[in-house]
Amino acid sequence: MNIAALFPEFEYGHAQLNKFVEAAGYFTILLKSGEIIHFSPERPEEFREWLHIHKIADIKTSN
Repeated sequence: MNIAALFPEFEYGHAQLNKFVEAAGYFTILLKSGEIIHFSPERPEEFREWLHIHKIADIKTSN
């Protein structure tokens, strides 16, 4: 379990993130600033878990 504020190889802290959507290990992320970024981690399952730990909303499952 990775509860660190920063995920390895990812330049943004969890506090900067608003929502995300994932397709085949490729993440599209909406920052709180309104900017949209993309990230393709080497370990997508660990990044997904990191997002969930920090309560970053998954657009696919958000109401």
